[in-house]
Amino acid sequence: MSTPQKQFILRNLRNLVIWFLVITIVIVLYADDINPMPVNIFIRFLIAAGIVVFLNIPFVKAIGRIYLNTTPDDEDLEG
Repeated sequence: MSTPQKQFILRNLRNLVIWFLVITIVIVLYADDINPMPVNIFIRFLIAAGIVVFLNIPFVKAIGRIYLNTTPDDEDLEG
Protein backbone atom coordinates (compact mmCIF):
# COMPACT_ATOMS: atom_id res chain seq x y z
CA MET A 1 0.00 0.00 0.00
CA SER A 2 1.37 3.40 -0.92
CA THR A 3 1.98 6.19 1.57
CA PRO A 4 -0.96 8.42 0.43
CA GLN A 5 -3.36 5.49 0.85
CA LYS A 6 -2.05 4.78 4.34
CA GLN A 7 -2.39 8.45 5.29
CA PHE A 8 -5.96 8.52 3.95
CA ILE A 9 -6.91 5.39 5.91
CA LEU A 10 -5.22 6.59 9.11
CA ARG A 11 -6.83 10.04 8.82
CA ASN A 12 -10.29 8.49 8.41
CA LEU A 13 -9.73 6.05 11.28
CA ARG A 14 -8.61 8.94 13.50
CA ASN A 15 -11.75 10.90 12.55
CA LEU A 16 -13.89 7.84 13.25
CA VAL A 17 -12.39 7.43 16.74
CA ILE A 18 -12.79 11.15 17.50
CA TRP A 19 -16.45 11.19 16.44
CA PHE A 20 -17.12 7.95 18.35
CA LEU A 21 -15.72 9.53 21.51
CA VAL A 22 -17.70 12.75 20.96
CA ILE A 23 -20.93 10.80 20.48
CA THR A 24 -20.21 8.68 23.56
CA ILE A 25 -19.53 11.75 25.71
CA VAL A 26 -22.70 13.49 24.52
CA ILE A 27 -24.76 10.37 25.27
CA VAL A 28 -23.22 10.02 28.73
CA LEU A 29 -23.88 13.70 29.50
CA TYR A 30 -27.54 13.53 28.51
CA ALA A 31 -28.40 9.99 29.66
CA ASP A 32 -30.73 9.56 32.60
CA ASP A 33 -30.20 7.48 35.74
CA ILE A 34 -32.58 4.71 34.69
CA ASN A 35 -30.84 3.91 31.41
CA PRO A 36 -27.29 5.29 31.61
CA MET A 37 -26.24 4.19 28.10
CA PRO A 38 -29.35 4.10 25.86
CA VAL A 39 -27.37 3.66 22.61
CA ASN A 40 -25.23 0.57 22.20
CA ILE A 41 -21.65 0.55 20.88
CA PHE A 42 -22.60 -0.63 17.39
CA ILE A 43 -25.10 2.20 16.85
CA ARG A 44 -22.57 4.78 18.12
CA PHE A 45 -20.01 3.34 15.70
CA LEU A 46 -22.51 3.56 12.83
CA ILE A 47 -23.32 7.19 13.68
CA ALA A 48 -19.62 8.06 13.78
CA ALA A 49 -19.02 6.27 10.47
CA GLY A 50 -21.93 8.15 8.91
CA ILE A 51 -20.50 11.48 10.03
CA VAL A 52 -17.04 10.61 8.64
CA VAL A 53 -18.52 9.48 5.32
CA PHE A 54 -20.67 12.62 5.11
CA LEU A 55 -17.69 14.88 5.78
CA ASN A 56 -15.69 13.11 3.05
CA ILE A 57 -18.22 13.89 0.31
CA PRO A 58 -16.43 16.20 -2.14
CA PHE A 59 -19.32 18.70 -2.18
CA VAL A 60 -19.26 19.01 1.61
CA LYS A 61 -15.47 19.39 1.57
CA ALA A 62 -15.78 22.17 -1.02
CA ILE A 63 -18.32 24.03 1.11
CA GLY A 64 -16.00 23.70 4.12
CA ARG A 65 -13.04 25.08 2.16
CA ILE A 66 -15.12 28.02 0.90
CA TYR A 67 -16.32 28.74 4.44
CA LEU A 68 -12.79 28.61 5.88
CA ASN A 69 -11.32 30.82 3.14
CA THR A 70 -14.05 33.47 3.20
CA THR A 71 -13.19 36.68 5.03
CA PRO A 72 -16.06 38.10 7.10
CA ASP A 73 -17.32 41.62 6.46
CA ASP A 74 -15.85 44.46 8.50
CA GLU A 75 -19.21 45.05 10.21
CA ASP A 76 -19.18 41.46 11.50
CA LEU A 77 -15.73 41.91 12.99
CA GLU A 78 -16.58 45.04 14.99
CA GLY A 79 -18.80 43.12 17.37
